[in-house]
Amino acid sequence: MSPLFPELLTAHLRVCAPELADALMACGLPLDGAGFPLDGVPLFGVEFIELGGQHYTPLAGGHPAIIVPAIEGGELVDLTATGLATRRTVTRYGNAAVLGQEAIDHAKAADTYVHIFGDPIEWLRHRCRGAVVLDWSVARFALADLPAIACATEFLAARIDKELRQPLAVPPLFVRETHRAAA
Repeated sequence: MSPLFPELLTAHLRVCAPELADALMACGLPLDGAGFPLDGVPLFGVEFIELGGQHYTPLAGGHPAIIVPAIEGGELVDLTATGLATRRTVTRYGNAAVLGQEAIDHAKAADTYVHIFGDPIEWLRHRCRGAVVLDWSVARFALADLPAIACATEFLAARIDKELRQPLAVPPLFVRETHRAAA
């Protein structure tokens, strides 16, 4: 079990509080009446955090954020935190570049489009039918070779277009010479 799972579970227990669950449902987050995510949606929660660059730390009295797990190959590899006021998204440890990699892989295999959302909250609201770029430094590699991309907003479309058009820096290549003994 991932050491992040207890942290995710603690954040999820806050969602189960009736007063908070009502507020989250009013935001459009997909919860049943008991505070559990609907089918197809991962366990998510609420945590108070402190931002530190591209990462966060849980902090009592910090900024409220929606916590969403980053799962790759069926394993919990990281957690994301999306601020309720700013919608800025950061990861706990920086181990995940994309939420919904399966949707990207499916789009490539099925020769269809993938829907890219601007943050994990929007991704949850749409029952995780698509993906979210968490690390924009790898966006051009994560989204390369897709037949098409559907974007939630014009701003997101412009950002993806900009990232995909970045030139690839190819370093000089050298072949090491070997010394041959005289015959």
